[in-house]
Amino acid sequence: MQEISRVIVALIYWCFLGNKSSYAVAFVLHSNKKSWKLATAKVGDLLSDLPTPSLLLELSLADSAASCSLDEFLQNQSSYDALDGALFVHTTITDTSVRDAITKEEGSGKSLVIGEIDVCPNDIIVPCYLGIGLANHHAGGYYWARGMGMGASLPAPGICVRPASVDNDRGELYWKKREPGQNAKETTEESSNSNDGKRSEWADFVVCGDTVQLVPTSSILSSCTLFAQLLGVRRIGRPLGADPIVETIWVRKQNDIGDVLWVPQEKITKCQKI
Repeated sequence: MQEISRVIVALIYWCFLGNKSSYAVAFVLHSNKKSWKLATAKVGDLLSDLPTPSLLLELSLADSAASCSLDEFLQNQSSYDALDGALFVHTTITDTSVRDAITKEEGSGKSLVIGEIDVCPNDIIVPCYLGIGLANHHAGGYYWARGMGMGASLPAPGICVRPASVDNDRGELYWKKREPGQNAKETTEESSNSNDGKRSEWADFVVCGDTVQLVPTSSILSSCTLFAQLLGVRRIGRPLGADPIVETIWVRKQNDIGDVLWVPQEKITKCQKI
């Protein structure tokens, strides 16, 4: 049923794309309803405006990894692994009721569960982890600064992601372990808080509606069919503390031999209008 839904979504996507040249059309499962709703992302949108889940490419990081222009680079499937650490799955926190109930009864920092997100990790195909993120303002400006450059893809130590126990379309963020180890500097094998610059504590402050980014451990550009669009966002050149902005949108295509290519959306729409 899930695959049939994706086929229907893809057909509707192509119908709309020919009439909206400046838009990438995404279909997002509403956080509280088992129904699809239409959402759009366009060049110039800020990170906080984007539909979730979305697949993002941080352009400053990608530019340094690519040996040619990104438009050319994304035409070669064998090059995709070079973009590790520059790809992010943008997702929304949809439910923190389990954590909130435990916090109310036992105090903060006691819940293993952090909250549900609107993407299931199984649909991402490859393992992924919670990163500090592209614009982390969940607990002040400290984490935003820690997320600059490659810091955005640094893992939040001790936090894991798994399919939600109730809803197969969603995922769940949770602490690997809450009990402290004997030594404050022990690793996540002994304690979820690695005490290495407090890269994880912010996760206890997220609320419903907040967005976070998962980082795939290897490239998903050719293997994951969940996303029809790739949104190129940039942080460098933006004011301090500002959201990244969408500069480029690519659309997923397959060539004659089955390789997955990512084509600038503008070129697709121009061809459709000829």
